[in-house]
Amino acid sequence: MVNVLVLAAGIAALTSALDRGDLDEVARKGALAGPVVVEKALGGTTRSQVLAGIVSAPGVEDRAELLPALARIAAGPDRRTAIPAARAAAAIARELAHHDLPDDLAPDDLATWRAQWSTLALSSDHFVEVRVHSLDVASALARVIDPRELGFDRALLTDPDPDVRAVATALAP
Repeated sequence: MVNVLVLAAGIAALTSALDRGDLDEVARKGALAGPVVVEKALGGTTRSQVLAGIVSAPGVEDRAELLPALARIAAGPDRRTAIPAARAAAAIARELAHHDLPDDLAPDDLATWRAQWSTLALSSDHFVEVRVHSLDVASALARVIDPRELGFDRALLTDPDPDVRAVATALAP
Protein backbone atom coordinates (compact mmCIF):
# COMPACT_ATOMS: atom_id res chain seq x y z
CA MET A 1 0.00 0.00 0.00
CA VAL A 2 2.85 2.37 0.84
CA ASN A 3 4.48 1.74 -2.56
CA VAL A 4 1.24 2.61 -4.34
CA LEU A 5 0.99 5.87 -2.40
CA VAL A 6 4.62 6.75 -3.13
CA LEU A 7 4.10 6.07 -6.84
CA ALA A 8 0.89 8.11 -6.89
CA ALA A 9 2.55 11.01 -5.06
CA GLY A 10 5.53 10.95 -7.42
CA ILE A 11 3.33 10.96 -10.51
CA ALA A 12 1.18 13.73 -9.03
CA ALA A 13 4.30 15.86 -8.47
CA LEU A 14 5.39 15.30 -12.07
CA THR A 15 1.99 16.14 -13.56
CA SER A 16 1.58 19.17 -11.30
CA ALA A 17 4.84 20.64 -12.58
CA LEU A 18 3.81 19.79 -16.15
CA ASP A 19 0.44 21.49 -15.69
CA ARG A 20 2.31 24.63 -14.57
CA GLY A 21 4.42 24.41 -17.73
CA ASP A 22 7.67 24.01 -15.80
CA LEU A 23 9.45 21.35 -17.85
CA ASP A 24 12.73 21.79 -15.97
CA GLU A 25 10.90 21.03 -12.74
CA VAL A 26 9.27 17.97 -14.32
CA ALA A 27 12.69 16.66 -15.32
CA ARG A 28 14.14 17.45 -11.87
CA LYS A 29 11.27 15.76 -10.03
CA GLY A 30 11.51 12.76 -12.36
CA ALA A 31 15.22 12.40 -11.70
CA LEU A 32 14.56 12.53 -7.96
CA ALA A 33 11.60 10.14 -8.14
CA GLY A 34 13.53 7.55 -10.12
CA PRO A 35 12.87 5.15 -12.97
CA VAL A 36 10.05 3.22 -11.29
CA VAL A 37 7.89 6.34 -10.91
CA VAL A 38 8.75 7.59 -14.39
CA GLU A 39 7.96 4.19 -15.94
CA LYS A 40 4.63 4.20 -14.11
CA ALA A 41 3.92 7.71 -15.47
CA LEU A 42 4.77 6.50 -18.98
CA GLY A 43 2.04 3.90 -18.58
CA GLY A 44 -0.35 6.46 -17.11
CA THR A 45 -4.01 6.82 -17.94
CA THR A 46 -3.90 10.52 -18.84
CA ARG A 47 -1.91 12.41 -21.45
CA SER A 48 -0.46 14.63 -18.69
CA GLN A 49 0.95 11.60 -16.87
CA VAL A 50 2.45 10.20 -20.05
CA LEU A 51 3.94 13.53 -21.10
CA ALA A 52 5.40 14.05 -17.62
CA GLY A 53 7.03 10.62 -17.90
CA ILE A 54 8.39 11.46 -21.35
CA VAL A 55 9.87 14.77 -20.19
CA SER A 56 11.45 13.01 -17.19
CA ALA A 57 12.80 9.95 -18.99
CA PRO A 58 16.10 11.32 -20.39
CA GLY A 59 17.23 12.53 -16.95
CA VAL A 60 16.43 9.44 -14.92
CA GLU A 61 19.07 7.03 -13.67
CA ASP A 62 18.83 3.72 -15.56
CA ARG A 63 16.97 5.57 -18.33
CA ALA A 64 17.91 3.01 -20.97
CA GLU A 65 15.45 0.62 -19.38
CA LEU A 66 12.66 3.06 -20.27
CA LEU A 67 13.25 2.53 -24.01
CA PRO A 68 10.60 -0.23 -24.35
CA ALA A 69 7.95 1.94 -22.65
CA LEU A 70 8.90 4.87 -24.88
CA ALA A 71 8.66 2.60 -27.95
CA ARG A 72 5.14 1.58 -26.94
CA ILE A 73 4.11 5.24 -26.69
CA ALA A 74 5.91 6.17 -29.93
CA ALA A 75 3.99 3.42 -31.74
CA GLY A 76 0.68 4.83 -30.53
CA PRO A 77 -1.86 6.95 -32.40
CA ASP A 78 -1.50 10.12 -30.29
CA ARG A 79 0.81 12.47 -32.16
CA ARG A 80 1.28 14.66 -29.06
CA THR A 81 2.83 11.78 -27.13
CA ALA A 82 4.29 9.61 -29.92
CA ILE A 83 6.72 12.18 -31.29
CA PRO A 84 8.04 13.39 -27.90
CA ALA A 85 8.47 9.74 -26.79
CA ALA A 86 10.56 8.99 -29.88
CA ARG A 87 12.57 12.19 -29.35
CA ALA A 88 13.25 11.28 -25.68
CA ALA A 89 14.30 7.77 -26.71
CA ALA A 90 16.71 9.21 -29.29
CA ALA A 91 18.33 11.37 -26.61
CA ILE A 92 18.72 8.35 -24.33
CA ALA A 93 20.13 6.14 -27.12
CA ARG A 94 22.58 8.80 -28.35
CA GLU A 95 23.91 9.23 -24.82
CA LEU A 96 24.30 5.44 -24.47
CA ALA A 97 26.25 5.34 -27.75
CA HIS A 98 28.86 7.74 -26.35
CA HIS A 99 29.81 5.38 -23.52
CA ASP A 100 30.81 1.77 -23.03
CA LEU A 101 27.98 -0.66 -22.40
CA PRO A 102 27.03 -0.36 -18.71
CA ASP A 103 27.50 -3.52 -16.66
CA ASP A 104 23.81 -3.68 -15.78
CA LEU A 105 22.69 -3.81 -19.44
CA ALA A 106 22.94 -6.99 -21.46
CA PRO A 107 23.76 -6.83 -25.17
CA ASP A 108 20.66 -8.96 -25.78
CA ASP A 109 18.48 -6.28 -24.17
CA LEU A 110 19.98 -3.61 -26.41
CA ALA A 111 19.51 -5.84 -29.45
CA THR A 112 15.84 -6.39 -28.54
CA TRP A 113 15.27 -2.67 -28.02
CA ARG A 114 17.10 -1.87 -31.26
CA ALA A 115 14.84 -4.29 -33.13
CA GLN A 116 11.75 -2.60 -31.65
CA TRP A 117 12.88 0.81 -32.81
CA SER A 118 14.00 -0.48 -36.19
CA THR A 119 10.53 -1.96 -36.71
CA LEU A 120 8.99 1.43 -35.88
CA ALA A 121 11.27 3.11 -38.41
CA LEU A 122 10.21 0.64 -41.11
CA SER A 123 6.48 1.14 -40.57
CA SER A 124 4.99 3.72 -42.89
CA ASP A 125 1.89 3.69 -40.65
CA HIS A 126 3.70 5.86 -38.08
CA PHE A 127 4.28 9.59 -38.09
CA VAL A 128 7.36 10.52 -40.12
CA GLU A 129 8.90 12.24 -37.09
CA VAL A 130 8.55 9.00 -35.12
CA ARG A 131 10.14 7.04 -37.96
CA VAL A 132 13.07 9.46 -38.19
CA HIS A 133 13.75 9.41 -34.44
CA SER A 134 13.33 5.62 -34.46
CA LEU A 135 16.11 5.38 -37.03
CA ASP A 136 18.30 7.44 -34.75
CA VAL A 137 17.49 5.19 -31.76
CA ALA A 138 18.11 1.96 -33.68
CA SER A 139 21.38 3.25 -35.10
CA ALA A 140 22.66 4.52 -31.74
CA LEU A 141 21.76 1.29 -29.93
CA ALA A 142 23.52 -0.75 -32.61
CA ARG A 143 26.67 1.37 -32.17
CA VAL A 144 26.73 0.54 -28.45
CA ILE A 145 27.05 -3.15 -29.32
CA ASP A 146 29.15 -2.85 -32.49
CA PRO A 147 30.33 0.55 -33.81
CA ARG A 148 30.30 -0.80 -37.39
CA GLU A 149 26.66 -1.92 -37.23
CA LEU A 150 24.04 0.02 -39.23
CA GLY A 151 21.24 -0.79 -36.79
CA PHE A 152 18.32 -0.64 -39.19
CA ASP A 153 17.06 -2.31 -42.33
CA ARG A 154 18.90 -1.15 -45.47
CA ALA A 155 15.50 -0.83 -47.19
CA LEU A 156 15.16 2.48 -45.35
CA LEU A 157 17.95 3.87 -47.55
CA THR A 158 15.43 3.80 -50.41
CA ASP A 159 12.29 4.56 -48.37
CA PRO A 160 9.55 6.40 -50.29
CA ASP A 161 9.47 9.15 -47.64
CA PRO A 162 12.25 11.64 -48.42
CA ASP A 163 12.80 12.57 -44.77
CA VAL A 164 13.23 8.95 -43.69
CA ARG A 165 15.48 8.26 -46.68
CA ALA A 166 17.65 11.31 -45.93
CA VAL A 167 18.15 10.39 -42.29
CA ALA A 168 18.86 6.75 -43.13
CA THR A 169 21.44 7.86 -45.68
CA ALA A 170 23.04 10.26 -43.18
CA LEU A 171 23.28 7.53 -40.53
CA ALA A 172 24.70 4.91 -42.90
CA PRO A 173 28.47 4.42 -42.72
